Amino acid sequence: MSASNGGTGKANDQAWRRPAPVSRRAAMALYAWREPGWSFFSAVLFALPLILATAFAPALLSLSPAMEMLAPIAEARGIFTGQIPVQSGGSPIYSLLIMAADLFAESPGRIHLVAKAIATALVVFPLAYMSAARLPVLQSVLLTASFAAYVAAPFSGQTEFGFAVFLAMAFACLCAPAKNAASRAWFEGALVGAGLLILWLLSPVLSLGGFMALSACPFLSGKNGLRRYAGALCVFGVLALLCELLWPGLNLARANAATGVVDHIDILGVRESFSGLGGVIASVFIVVMSGAIFGGREHIKSWGVGAVIAIIGIIFARFSEANILLVFPLAASIACFSVASPFYDGLFRSHDRASVAIATSTAMLTLFWTTTPIAHAVGQFALQHHVANEAPDNIRAELGLVQPGGLTIAKWVEEGRFSTLEARELFSLAPVDQSAMLLEAASQARAIASHGVDVAILTGADTACILASKKFCSSDGAAAANEANVVFVPRLDLDPSSVDAKGRSEALLYTKFKLADKTAFWDIWVRRGVALPTDLHLSN
Repeated sequence: MSASNGGTGKANDQAWRRPAPVSRRAAMALYAWREPGWSFFSAVLFALPLILATAFAPALLSLSPAMEMLAPIAEARGIFTGQIPVQSGGSPIYSLLIMAADLFAESPGRIHLVAKAIATALVVFPLAYMSAARLPVLQSVLLTASFAAYVAAPFSGQTEFGFAVFLAMAFACLCAPAKNAASRAWFEGALVGAGLLILWLLSPVLSLGGFMALSACPFLSGKNGLRRYAGALCVFGVLALLCELLWPGLNLARANAATGVVDHIDILGVRESFSGLGGVIASVFIVVMSGAIFGGREHIKSWGVGAVIAIIGIIFARFSEANILLVFPLAASIACFSVASPFYDGLFRSHDRASVAIATSTAMLTLFWTTTPIAHAVGQFALQHHVANEAPDNIRAELGLVQPGGLTIAKWVEEGRFSTLEARELFSLAPVDQSAMLLEAASQARAIASHGVDVAILTGADTACILASKKFCSSDGAAAANEANVVFVPRLDLDPSSVDAKGRSEALLYTKFKLADKTAFWDIWVRRGVALPTDLHLSN
């Protein structure tokens, strides 16, 4: 864009062709760069409160049934003791996070919170390092915080963790850094390789998307892109081989899992309403279109890559069933702020009012929508704090799981308003009902286990090892019942896996156990021939 068209600054110039020095200085502040080390430190520092808020929260806010939160912990403990083959686990890497969190927390909700904090840190540090060399400091800080908020938010889970890792890897592969040195390329390749292994053990389909993004490296960043590509493949290969040596058959099991996901995917389905995402979708379209018009094919590595990120992000969000909100700020960031962005020309070279206006507008739109995941997470943290304060102390302390809303069917059954049969036919259990039921079982089971008696809670997972004692988990509730002397059988159906566990254990209960006691929610069975201490008040 030339500043000499008709003599810039003369009276006969069009107003939009004249300079705008004040606005230009304000816009340049949005596009300001700093040393990568300084940007990295700032990004990590800004994301740290989200990690700490997750790690030290007293209870996890969840809308999921309580059994769905206990089952991964039981599975992780079963894998740790060798009761469950790691190949059969749904997500080996998330089980590893649960194992690590189990060292620092006691209650199930707190274990999930610590695991979530570790997962957030695994996303934040690599992303902060990679964005520091690809984006101006303000956007680098906000984008890193957005990824942290996306993973750390109370309603986020392992799908959001995997999707954030996928987007971070795609960002590193498709967007070239400003300082594209060989040493940085090798190191980033190692980070991408480790990220690909995380995706492989978490969601094989997302790892395939990561390999697709990696394959574009040599074409977008030259020789150092090839180094990044080679480094990622080497690190992934070594780590995958190490996993295979530790757990033979793991890689084949993950490949089969990928096939199963693809066979059942609904590519046209959406998890979020387009009316709710309309603003961010339209804004990103404006940013990418402005880059295409303003920069043309000379800047296709900016707006073209932004468009590609948006497309593949939406597709693989459907594969993983993750929230797609994070896709759009990342796509806009690449189109607007990456080193190939056309908007730098109008600010740092020859400029006029029009170029300053378009650069400022696209920057402000991108910054605004980058903060959206942070705002969402802050709202969820506030709700988590509010619900935790209103929850009973024993639920918050013993389960560490809180759900919005009060007790429903569980309270009515306890008060005798319904028989359990009527309640089962008319109503389904809410998450808070499950928590109340499990808390009652945990209290009684701990009292029995304190006398040295093995206890099982007949659910889909071996929850007695979580609620009653610190013993290692069996493969499932039915397997635990086979080895226990006292078994708690739910009178209300907790979830489909619990119904299945009850069905598989009926013969065992009626032949080797006898019914010793009943509560509003549980039948307590004792193994025939086992003498229990009299102070347990069971009619054994």
